[in-house]
Amino acid sequence: MTEGRVLIIDDSKTVLRVVESVLAKAGYAVLGLDTGVDAVAQAVKWKPDLVLVDFAMPEVNGFEVCKAFGEHEQLATLPIVIMSTRGDPVVDKFIASIGVVDHITKPFAPAALLAVVEHRLFRHSTDVHKRPSAAPLEPPELQLFVAALHELPSLKTISRDVLELEVRSALMQTPVLRALHDLLLAIPGGPAMSGDFALVPIAEVLQLLSLQRQSGFLIARRDRAVVSIAVKGGMVRLVTGENIPRELLLGSIVVRERLMEPKDLEVLLNNRRGTRRLLGAQLVRLGYVSRDDLHRTLRMQSAELVYELIRWGRGSFEFERAEVPPPEVLEFEFDLTIDELLMEGFRRVDEWGLIESAIPSFEHIVHRVPYASEEHLSFEEINVLAAVDGIRAVQEIIDVVGGSTFNVARILYRLVATRVATVRVVG
Repeated sequence: MTEGRVLIIDDSKTVLRVVESVLAKAGYAVLGLDTGVDAVAQAVKWKPDLVLVDFAMPEVNGFEVCKAFGEHEQLATLPIVIMSTRGDPVVDKFIASIGVVDHITKPFAPAALLAVVEHRLFRHSTDVHKRPSAAPLEPPELQLFVAALHELPSLKTISRDVLELEVRSALMQTPVLRALHDLLLAIPGGPAMSGDFALVPIAEVLQLLSLQRQSGFLIARRDRAVVSIAVKGGMVRLVTGENIPRELLLGSIVVRERLMEPKDLEVLLNNRRGTRRLLGAQLVRLGYVSRDDLHRTLRMQSAELVYELIRWGRGSFEFERAEVPPPEVLEFEFDLTIDELLMEGFRRVDEWGLIESAIPSFEHIVHRVPYASEEHLSFEEINVLAAVDGIRAVQEIIDVVGGSTFNVARILYRLVATRVATVRVVG
């Protein structure tokens, strides 16, 4: 075990589990806390070399943790890296004032996490601690990571090989995956495995397919909804769905991205009745969207379908091998890494928990708080707030704004959390 002690403070047990696994595999000693309440006492006792702190936490948030560390004699010089959700406008305002040495945006790839941790530990304590050698990085890669630290949102796209190596090694430590691994290798043909989400979470199945670089189709079913995930070499190539929420349909995403007018889509869909031709190919052929636009929206749809699937608490699945995907899959060459899809999916599950704690029903009415300051609001927040009139329910606001349910709901949550808006029960 190489030296280097990292304290992680995050109220999400999912994030804690993933970060602890990645850092432990790289040779770091790790201590995870799911609250900032006793962070100072734990840090004084454990003496970490670096701290990773989630910015948005209940009870004691990241800003308060950083402030408390800065005021403590033994912890004032301890390097701190803030972890925050993508697009959080509050973080940038405080970073300069609380002694934070770096900032990484969720969801982040394990390779990005390792790059930030290694870089900051190396800079802060080269005279005391050695850099970890359990998972060495080639000098060119390290140089790339360090250079990219100034453009943190792009870190998730670099070094897929390092990402896969770290996550795959960590995943095989779980008993469920070992059992699934044996099952997958034991059955030579037909559906390689099938099961129930209540016994085997869909995330575990996806991790196994990634780990074994499998190719084929993972079919998930819940009631009438069906989601089909085409994988090639452990990478997601295309995701399609039947009887899925309207907002996850390709046409809805095309309209949401302002590539097509709603009335034009309605006419096209009416004329398509009875045809088996793929909607995407028809949109390109008729000149409504370019191939690049279709590529981008299919990628977006595939990711959002996986995020939705991760939220399913019940259902069934089956996986069938297919070394050569059908033409409609091969036509589009984007690859989505299962590791990053799961990281973002888990983050959304955690965020949905926060949203539902403040907005328990989409039938509730949203009201503006009188005289509340709106100066700090972002453009997106102003746009959503404009739809809040004290008459519309949450679902009606989502429909009026026209964005995805998740994005509009999380903005409404921020408005409620900052006391710009309030939610009231109907009746």
